[in-house]
Amino acid sequence: MGNNYINYLNSLNNANSSNENALAEAQITNPFYEKIRVERSLGIYLAEKLKEKPVSIILTGHAGDGKTSLVYQILRQFNLIKSNEDLKVHDEIYSEELSKSIFYVKDMSELPKDEQVELLHKSLKASQEGNSSLLVSNTGPLLNTFNRKFNNEEVEMKLLKLMDENSGEVSEIDGNEILLINMARIDNVILAPKLFKNLMAENLWDKCEECSKKQHCPIYNNYKSLNNNLENVNKVITSFYRWMFENDKRLTVRQTLSHLSYSITGNLSCEEVEENDATLNIINKFNFHSSNLFFGYVGMNEDEDAKQIKAIRELQYLKLDSKELENDYSFFVKHNFDFLNIDVRKIAEPIWTRYTRQYSYQSLNFLTEKEPFELRKALRRMQILFGRHDEASIARLLSNLFSPIFSEYLSIRSNKIGTRENRELRNKVIKALYFLFVGTFNGFSSNDAIYLPLVRAGRGFQNVQLLQGRIEKRDIKLQQKFINSKFDEEESHYIIELKVAKLTVTFPISLMLLDYLDKISKGSVSTKINPSLSHGIDTMKSKLYEVYKFEEANTIEVLVHTNLGPKVISLDVDNDEMFIG
Repeated sequence: MGNNYINYLNSLNNANSSNENALAEAQITNPFYEKIRVERSLGIYLAEKLKEKPVSIILTGHAGDGKTSLVYQILRQFNLIKSNEDLKVHDEIYSEELSKSIFYVKDMSELPKDEQVELLHKSLKASQEGNSSLLVSNTGPLLNTFNRKFNNEEVEMKLLKLMDENSGEVSEIDGNEILLINMARIDNVILAPKLFKNLMAENLWDKCEECSKKQHCPIYNNYKSLNNNLENVNKVITSFYRWMFENDKRLTVRQTLSHLSYSITGNLSCEEVEENDATLNIINKFNFHSSNLFFGYVGMNEDEDAKQIKAIRELQYLKLDSKELENDYSFFVKHNFDFLNIDVRKIAEPIWTRYTRQYSYQSLNFLTEKEPFELRKALRRMQILFGRHDEASIARLLSNLFSPIFSEYLSIRSNKIGTRENRELRNKVIKALYFLFVGTFNGFSSNDAIYLPLVRAGRGFQNVQLLQGRIEKRDIKLQQKFINSKFDEEESHYIIELKVAKLTVTFPISLMLLDYLDKISKGSVSTKINPSLSHGIDTMKSKLYEVYKFEEANTIEVLVHTNLGPKVISLDVDNDEMFIG
């Protein structure tokens, strides 16, 4: 007995040719779509805006951001289309509830240029005529269409500003009121656990429960394993997606769904599942286990097709399964797999025994050959996704996998931190800033200020530097600020900002910046950093130099680095004479 839901899951990713449902336009008409789709708070927010008054809504962003799905949700909310009804290219529907028409354009990006201008014009005029509109377009085509219609640089700059602010409020462009939502600025990470929960819904797997081959089926085994460890699996998955988001590698909704669906099935079909003996049964379940599929592996081998999935390419680049983990000694030396969830342990133990038996008397080969190395990586993947983690151990795991500061950052993002945590974080940031400006930690502990010397680029550390200013450490504060999302309460979060006494502006400390400052404060300095991060650091340094530089005076100060610490020497010039003090 087959389960059509498995075929549907296989069609959601781009790791094979059967991906007809990877696009929202195709998904909507599939009967399984209604069962897995997430009701987005943004859609509810926009529906409320439509109730308030006539409004022209524009949804823009990247391909796969869920724009068309959002239009479907809003139209369904007002009962303007039936469940799984395909959206037309564009249409105008009268709403009894709103007592006005809604004109929608499914995706303007795919239409001829002349038609794009015409549809944009109609969308903008809808609110002026007492009706509303929903227009979907990728960002590039939207900008180009506005340029063709208005041919006005001021209009383009206003549109770009609205995309950047993403306020969710009605604004005016050249006499036209619009509510623009830039989906590329929406945090999709919060959707992942909701989406995964829907994919795991029990009623979707009823046919698998009745199937005679279920005890031999790797897909059914994954379903049971994932469901039995759903909380921890979700924590790891969402933490990885958060890491990508904060490092400018945001996944679209489509890319997230592609990764999750592949992690469940590995594109294996019901017809390919065979009834095997116990040994082959275990091997098949291991090869297609979610712990391997999530990372783009089938067993101990990389799946080349899976590398088409963005999240998998990034996971393989990060090499998380090559990092030493907390339970490695227990696994690989004591052969104790009790840390794994029991159903996963039943696969790990026989696989470990089978593949290591041939190395029992050749320990050197076990340490150096490729197959044992890949086996250890596979068991680490199981440890990552299916370990019996508590809150403390999963925090240590995430810090080990991604960055020592990552778990702390997640905590800062979610919770109000106390005075002690703020003080410790502030000391770390100040220490890193001291090094960034001075070039050494020498004298950091004994000085109450951060020196601002003139540094010549590319010349290495200089023992004698012309001093341009100083920042008193007491001028530097860290403040935690709550960012409230209008669209989704779950998207609301805290951020940390650097505040100095002489500036009204603050400097947000992103994960990338916090990670960089943390590494510097510990003495690990790398010149390879993200270009946007480098630009942000240079901007911050420039502003600090500007407000904390010395006023013009006859006294010149020189910073001299000695074995006993930095020493400031004053040079006074008076009547062609120099005095050193």
